[in-house]
Amino acid sequence: MRQTRRAVLATAAAVFLAGTAMSSAADGPIAIGATVPTTGPLSLTGKQYFNTLTMAEEDINKAGGINGRQIKIVIEDAGASNSTAVSAFVKLVQETKPPFAFLTSYSTQNLAVAPEVAKAGIPVMYAGGADAVAENGNSWMFRIRPSDSLAGRAMAQFATGTLKASKPGILYIQNDFGQGGAAVAQKQLEAAGIKVAASEAYGQNDKDFSAQLLRLRSSGADVVFIFCYPADGALVLRQAKALGLKMPIVASSAAFVPAALQLLSAADLDNVWGVVDAFVDASVGERMKDFGARYKAKFGTDADPYGLAYYDGAMLMAEGMRKVGTDPKALRDWIASAKEWPGIGHPYTFDAKGNGVHDLAVVKAKRGTKSLELVQNVKLD
Repeated sequence: MRQTRRAVLATAAAVFLAGTAMSSAADGPIAIGATVPTTGPLSLTGKQYFNTLTMAEEDINKAGGINGRQIKIVIEDAGASNSTAVSAFVKLVQETKPPFAFLTSYSTQNLAVAPEVAKAGIPVMYAGGADAVAENGNSWMFRIRPSDSLAGRAMAQFATGTLKASKPGILYIQNDFGQGGAAVAQKQLEAAGIKVAASEAYGQNDKDFSAQLLRLRSSGADVVFIFCYPADGALVLRQAKALGLKMPIVASSAAFVPAALQLLSAADLDNVWGVVDAFVDASVGERMKDFGARYKAKFGTDADPYGLAYYDGAMLMAEGMRKVGTDPKALRDWIASAKEWPGIGHPYTFDAKGNGVHDLAVVKAKRGTKSLELVQNVKLD
């Protein structure tokens, strides 16, 4: 009799504890995954969205979280290799089981992680630009910055239209991002009847670009397109000036993030234009002014378009969760249906391939400074 009573009490206690645990899990923070390069050379950009994801977490929670529940962004280091990025995502899925995650801004890592995203069956946002990521047909993946094809088209349009270039040269980093951007720019130029003077590539770990730059000069190029990451982009611009190249340079977005600008002098930016994701400046509007001021006060440096993309993405995710909950499929469908969602950096409308951004900005440093000013906005279908 005593043993039976003990068994009943033990069962009741177990049921009570299980119920308490389930209630706690239901009422506790919603875990959101994020793979971010926090170490290694890719961390120059990763630091920006590490910061803005932290900022977004605070802002979402201060606003009441997700229908009363707080969120917690769990970040794993994606490092500088594809294998590290894959391991980071798999760890998040297995240990944290998030209903949503952010991937890095590097296309090669996005491509490597994509199969694991499909297996996990959770929506993710990423900022890698390579068209190949979206071409995979993975309906769980949403891009929150312009694609490389969009950037390549904008660079070609600006160089031929505004700069009146007729014999462009191209320099690109040898990976999915660089090759994709260069290919689109060349295709766009050829469609306009303009032949590329020369196209040169370099490795991700290269430090000397003088041979490629000199070959571009010898080709007679009257403008040079550069598809780069932050550290190598800064080195290319510095070496171009050291070699005395006189032709205009039109560089991709990474060359103009704060981490890259810190490595450059004002002279290095003379006769250089950038086709960037968005112009992050207080003059753009009150929301941008507030975002930029709060970012600088919190982190001691200027915000950049990469960080802003992740902040907008987190706010978009939060609105979706408030409306349809945390079921991954319902959340994915809600994001896919977003039309002209009003972010700070862009209006977001996702096409059938998950591309959400359809506009860019051309910027240039004010003469004798490293302060950027808007030259023109570019919207492409």
